[in-house]
Amino acid sequence: MSLWLEHFLTGYFQLCGLVCGWSGSRLGRLLGSTILVIILIELAGEIETYFTEETPEIKSIPSYFAKVILGVNMAYKMIHAWIAFWALFECRRLRHLMDELPPVKATPFIYRHLILEITLFACNAFLVVSEYNIRGIYLENLRYAYSLQAVRARYLQMTLLVDRLDGQLEQLHHRVISGSSDYKTLRLDYAHLAKVTRSLSHLFGLSLLLLNVLCLGDWIIVCNVYFMVAYLQVFPATIFIFGQTMFVVFPTLVKIWSICAASHRYVSKSKRLQQQLNDLPGQTPLERSQIEGFALQIMQDPIQIDICGIYHLNLQTLAGMFFFILEALVIFLQFVSLVRT
Repeated sequence: MSLWLEHFLTGYFQLCGLVCGWSGSRLGRLLGSTILVIILIELAGEIETYFTEETPEIKSIPSYFAKVILGVNMAYKMIHAWIAFWALFECRRLRHLMDELPPVKATPFIYRHLILEITLFACNAFLVVSEYNIRGIYLENLRYAYSLQAVRARYLQMTLLVDRLDGQLEQLHHRVISGSSDYKTLRLDYAHLAKVTRSLSHLFGLSLLLLNVLCLGDWIIVCNVYFMVAYLQVFPATIFIFGQTMFVVFPTLVKIWSICAASHRYVSKSKRLQQQLNDLPGQTPLERSQIEGFALQIMQDPIQIDICGIYHLNLQTLAGMFFFILEALVIFLQFVSLVRT
């Protein structure tokens, strides 16, 4: 990855309140900590206002649906505040993790995610301006859009780190294929990768779990909008309403799919490495013993991205999440049919 791209991503994550600062200078760390403190103060004020003041009534929307939408929006802000708070107190561990994961060469995979992030930023800005032109609401939508963009950027942050791990594992795989006989060094490098993977799971596991739960909240908003358009006829069924609704949930699904696919590819390479070791013949009994010991190490200490000990991040998890969402939608449609009756 080029130096300008690395600095750009670092600055972007700092402005979103996701990191304290990866700069080695004391001034850079102080500036990053100051930005995080300002973000935390602003988010704490918004959270306090939400719980201490009454929900403003919106004439065009029933009070129940307005509370649901505002509640999901506040959930984004609370998770954003938690991520910023965690980044402030885990700054040293994250910098140590970044030192152990050197940047990899920029690939089409990275550029695709950057294009997606820029597209989401542009759509966020467009929706904020559109809401201001239609209803005159600007500051509140701007705050929500900022938290939404920052929370979704957490997926990009972890995806880039998984890509770095994938690059190191790919190098280890090439060394095994090329016939390197220094299995002691190979085993040490693998153990280091497994340790860094556990550190990554510990640092990002809880935030990713909360983000996946938020995906269900996004679907609740989509279902409420469908109910208001189709049955209560509060909103007209326009392309703008459809676009707003899809923007709530579709980018989150794309990002969840991206991080699950990246993690699945990374874990699959470790399994292929074990298969490659099992296929190596070994020239001497000592070399064969070292190969079997390496394969046994991979089997006993597998590389997995763990989410709070609840599930592993892979494509099977993504399939389970989709089935859960489908079940929730079926239950909601049954509820809608009863209400309509």
